[in-house]
Amino acid sequence: MSDTPSSPEETAGRRVRSIAHNLAVLYIVSIVIGFTMCALLLYFKLVQHIHDSGGEQLQAEITSVRALVGSPAGLNALRQMMDAEERGEDAGTNCILMRIVDRNGKVVVDCPNMRDVLPGSIFPPPGDTRAKRYSHNGGNYLLRSVKLTDPISEAGGWRLQIGIDLTEHDQLIRVYRTYLVLFGFGAFLFAIPSSYVVVRRGLKPLDEISGSIKTITGSRLNTRLDAAGFPVEMHPVIESVNGMMARLEDSFQRLSHYSGNLAHELRTPINNLMLSAEIALAHERSPQEYQEIISSSLTEYERLAAVIDKLLFLARADNEKNDLLFEKLDARTEVEEVIDYFLEEARAAGVSLVHRVDATFWGDRTLFRRALSNLISNALTYTPAGGEVTISASCGGNGEVDIAVADTGCGIYSEHLPFLFDRFYRVKSGSHHSGTGLGLAIVKAIMEMHNGDVSAWSRPGHGTTITLHFPQHPSLKSAPAAEG
Repeated sequence: MSDTPSSPEETAGRRVRSIAHNLAVLYIVSIVIGFTMCALLLYFKLVQHIHDSGGEQLQAEITSVRALVGSPAGLNALRQMMDAEERGEDAGTNCILMRIVDRNGKVVVDCPNMRDVLPGSIFPPPGDTRAKRYSHNGGNYLLRSVKLTDPISEAGGWRLQIGIDLTEHDQLIRVYRTYLVLFGFGAFLFAIPSSYVVVRRGLKPLDEISGSIKTITGSRLNTRLDAAGFPVEMHPVIESVNGMMARLEDSFQRLSHYSGNLAHELRTPINNLMLSAEIALAHERSPQEYQEIISSSLTEYERLAAVIDKLLFLARADNEKNDLLFEKLDARTEVEEVIDYFLEEARAAGVSLVHRVDATFWGDRTLFRRALSNLISNALTYTPAGGEVTISASCGGNGEVDIAVADTGCGIYSEHLPFLFDRFYRVKSGSHHSGTGLGLAIVKAIMEMHNGDVSAWSRPGHGTTITLHFPQHPSLKSAPAAEG
C-alpha cells in the first residue's frame, strides 16, 4: 500500500455523497420504477382490452350479417346498403369491409372500397376462423373468414370475409400512451423536490443528535442523550453514543487522576533534591557531610529512575504489543526461578512462600517473570510475619491457564478493586504506603500484551488474590474475568 498522500482532486473524486442525497436518489428511482411498472401494466391491459373489443365488434358484425343473409331478400338488402355507402361522401371510412364468396372463390357481393385494400388472398383460408391482423398503407385491419350457415349459403358454399379498420383503436392507444408518458414525466418532476423534503424531514433527528453532541465539552462529559426524544430506529445509536460518553468520562477521570499522581510522584524526589542542594550550598561543609548529601541525593535519583523506567515500559507496552518472544513455558520452572529470588526477603519478613503449580502455557519468559515478581513483591509487602504467599495454577477447558498469587495479608476494600490496576493508584493499608503505584499497572499491561487478562479478589482481614489469565495461545483473546 502506498504511503503517498492523495491529491485534492483524487480526494474529491472519491468523496461520498451525503445520506440525504443517496436516499433522495433512491426515493426518486423507486417512484420512477414503481410508476413505470404500474403504467406498463395499465397500458398493456388497455391494449388488450381494445384488441378484445375489436374482436367482439368483429363477431357482432358477423352475427348481424348471418342474420341478414338468412332472411328473405337479405342479400339484396345487403347489396343495396353497400351501394348506398359507396355513394356517400365518407364511404371510404364507414363502408362495411365485407365480402361474400362462393366455394369457388367467386365474389357474390362485396364492399367496393375493400377491393384494393383487402384482397381475398390475405384472408384466413377456409376452416380457419381465427382473427388475423393485416397492415396496408399504414392502416391496420382485423380480418376473419367464416362460413355462412343459412340454407341458401349452405347450398352455394358461401363464406364471409370481413374486416374492421383498427385506425381509431390505434389512435386511442397512442393517445393513452402519450398521456402515460406525460404523467410519468410529471411524477418524476414532482418526485425530485418531494423526495428531498421527505428525506430532510426524515433525517432531522440526526441534526438534533449532532446539535446535542456539540454541546458536550470536557467539563460536561457526564451529559447523556435522552432516547425518549428520538425515533425508535435511532435508539441503538443513542445507546452507543451514551456508552461512548461513559467510557470517555471514565477515561478522562482516570487520565486526570494519572496526571495528578504523576506530578506528585515526581515532585517529591525533586523537592528533596532541591532541598539537599540548598542545604549543601548554605555554608561550607566537611567532605563527609558532602558525601552524605550526595548519597541522599543518589537515593532520590534512583527513585526517579525507577519511576521513569516503569513509565517507559508502560509506554512501550502500549505501542509494541507484537514485539514479544512467545514460547511454550513450564509454569513450575518459571515460578520456582522467581521464588528463589524472593526466598531471602521472605525469610527476613517471616512469610512463607508456597507454590502448587503444574501447567504449561504460551508466553514471553521475561515479561512473565516480571509480572510474577511484581505480584510476589506486593504480596510480601502487605503480608505480616507468620503469613503465607501461595502461587497456584489451574487449567481451563479451552486450554486457558490461570496463575494466581494469594496472600494472607490485610486485604483490600471492594471500592478500591476497580482502580487497583490504574497507574499510580495506591491503597493505603495499615502503615504500608511505599511504592510508586505502577507495579500492578505493569502487570495489567503485560497481560494485555499476551492477549490475556488479570483480575483481583480480596477480603479485608483475610488477604488478596491476583489471578493472571493466559489464553490458549496469545493470538486468541481470553474472556475477561470478573473482578472480585
